[in-house]
Amino acid sequence: MNWLRLYLLPLIAIILLAGQTVVYGSSHGMEGYSATGCTCHDDSAGIDSEVIIGGIPEIYQQGETYKLSISLAGGIEASSQGHQGGFNLRSSIGTFSSIDDLTRVTDSGEITHEHAGANYRSWDVEWTAPVSDEIAKFTIAGNIVDGDHQPSEGDDWAINTYSSQPDELTIGDEIKQYTGLIVLLGLFGIPIYFMWKKSNGN
Repeated sequence: MNWLRLYLLPLIAIILLAGQTVVYGSSHGMEGYSATGCTCHDDSAGIDSEVIIGGIPEIYQQGETYKLSISLAGGIEASSQGHQGGFNLRSSIGTFSSIDDLTRVTDSGEITHEHAGANYRSWDVEWTAPVSDEIAKFTIAGNIVDGDHQPSEGDDWAINTYSSQPDELTIGDEIKQYTGLIVLLGLFGIPIYFMWKKSNGN
């Protein structure tokens, strides 16, 4: 029975501890939370908290780059030490880019705060509009934290949505949409056509 105590009991303890899942927010940013919010910090959004984006055009120009200003309002007073907040922003179309070391673009194309950016409650990023006639839809979650590095009661979050209508596509814009296809046809389509023509004795 000594072997049972020596090996089996520690194994059971390890299994039980492994089943205890602890979820913490990431100071390096998050993705996939822009529409649902930072529920690991609280089940519901804060009543007096808000996440705001400035700079989204009412009508976007195809291919134009816009500077967006993200800010958090309300919630607990910012701590003099420790982290203050974060965000996760997604757009249905277009591409984001960072303009400093406070933010980063994720593999999925969303943009969020970096570790250094968690010490702030405002950030600037860039969004480049696509050559498209689709409405750009933005979803954003903002997290306001108390600086204790724990998902505690002092934390709060908010979500918001924005949209931008496309400008009317010009003939030049239409051509830009298919530039890649035109190049491919030029590189491969024409040679293939002449090879086919030659093989048929034409």
